[in-house]
Amino acid sequence: MDYSSQFSSVSGQGGAFIRRLLLGLLLFSSGVQALGDIDTRGVIVLANRKVPKSIELAHYYMERRSIPAENLCLLDLPTGEQMSRRQFNRDLREPLLQFLREGGWIDQLQRPEREQEYHETNWLTERSEVSYLVSMYGVPLRIGDTRFRLVSRLADHLGKPHYKNMAAVDSELALLLAPPYSISGPKTNPFYRKVLSQRKFDDTYLIVATRLDGPNPGIVRQMIDGALEAERYGLLGRMYFDARGLTHGGYFVGDYWIREAKERFARMGYEFVNDNAEALWSTSFPMEDAVLYMGWYAEHVTGPFTRDDFRFRPGAIGYHIHSASAVSLKKEDRYWAGPLLERGTAVSMGAVSEPFLNYTPNLKIFAERLIYGHTFGNAIYMSQPVLSWQMTFIGDPLYRPFRYSLQTQINHLAEDEREEIEWAYLREANLMIRQGRFNPALQYLRQRISERDSLILRERLADLYILNDLVPVAGREYGVILERTESPVTAARVGAKWARVLQQIGASDRAERLVARLVERWDHPTMGYLKEVIEHVD
Repeated sequence: MDYSSQFSSVSGQGGAFIRRLLLGLLLFSSGVQALGDIDTRGVIVLANRKVPKSIELAHYYMERRSIPAENLCLLDLPTGEQMSRRQFNRDLREPLLQFLREGGWIDQLQRPEREQEYHETNWLTERSEVSYLVSMYGVPLRIGDTRFRLVSRLADHLGKPHYKNMAAVDSELALLLAPPYSISGPKTNPFYRKVLSQRKFDDTYLIVATRLDGPNPGIVRQMIDGALEAERYGLLGRMYFDARGLTHGGYFVGDYWIREAKERFARMGYEFVNDNAEALWSTSFPMEDAVLYMGWYAEHVTGPFTRDDFRFRPGAIGYHIHSASAVSLKKEDRYWAGPLLERGTAVSMGAVSEPFLNYTPNLKIFAERLIYGHTFGNAIYMSQPVLSWQMTFIGDPLYRPFRYSLQTQINHLAEDEREEIEWAYLREANLMIRQGRFNPALQYLRQRISERDSLILRERLADLYILNDLVPVAGREYGVILERTESPVTAARVGAKWARVLQQIGASDRAERLVARLVERWDHPTMGYLKEVIEHVD
């Protein structure tokens, strides 16, 4: 059959080598704990005694991460996703502080009662050995607002909605050991844009607080296992960035963050798809082998994530910017964080209530810190401007997808005879291209294909042929892929590439026949995308 693309928006050209080198030297010479082995004695795991699965998952996580058994704190907490401020103070904060004092992780002094506000603890921290706090499935997600409804409405009317005192539980726990602070509105994160070489800044001890949570216990196990797998082998797959094409206005910063994060991952050789159209990707969009997704702005999960056959790859990172992206983590088809976790991400984040865009994670910093070997927990807290606020962070805080170099990851994949090594080879080729070594990249891909017939590497090779105006050779490669693939999503993506090229060279009749054959062969939603390519939409 005469199967045979638009050139995929993969690794862009250019770079800032000197700037990256200087930043790398800064990070690697700063004694950052995250870049070395993690001392798990400073990792506290919090579980809800009233939820058996919470305890079971805590034990599972601690065993996988070699966290000492005595680091497990069991508390009697509400079983829903929301708790009141009173419940947080009485049932979570104070018992947890007592646990830490009795276990020797912290030293505290008691404050005079007359100096206390109603919401404050009466303890001041003098010493802390706590680095991370992991709230397990079953621990409440958010703290309700204590303001009277009339006060809340008046604040909104006056344009002061940020004076609310509701918060994500994790964001409040990050300041568990901090001096007294107001719970009305966000508190500046002293570690924002810093390198976390220590846990104290001035008089503030920071705890990196995240949660292992999701729609059901099985998903939490999947998150734990996926993070460990990706730590050994790296992030293996494509990255997807869905911006809105904004060039000005108050929401421009969201697009800027997404574009900057994309560029940083592209510098690492990742295959990526970038979209700047205002509309979100449709259900028919051929998203496949996703290992990272960043996008915005819809209230509920939509697009390719709603297809029954869509799954993220192990260790994947998924984040959709929206004011209500994590109102609940227990729903598989509403909001964003829960559905992304259900579809396979190991890491997500989101807002339990309106956070305001500037108070959400700076994705440029997050990507940068993650790439230089920091844990997920450290990277997100270095990129989060405020605490005691609305953002919750879901995932293993110890997870380091860039713990090992690309070559070490390739060695691990080869040692364990993993088929996914083709994704690491693809990164190698893309890095050569970014360095201007186009012909060596072609030779490298041909060599790897001769060793193992990879459709993923063939697709990249064909893309490079198109760049070099070698259309017939590219067509043969695309044809092999379309003949051999067992994935309708691959067929839609590669078919669309080849159909576009055929249109561009004046062979629209061949493009139409190609699409017709693929649509006849595959009964799948992504065929709608393929038909749109040649403007024959049913």
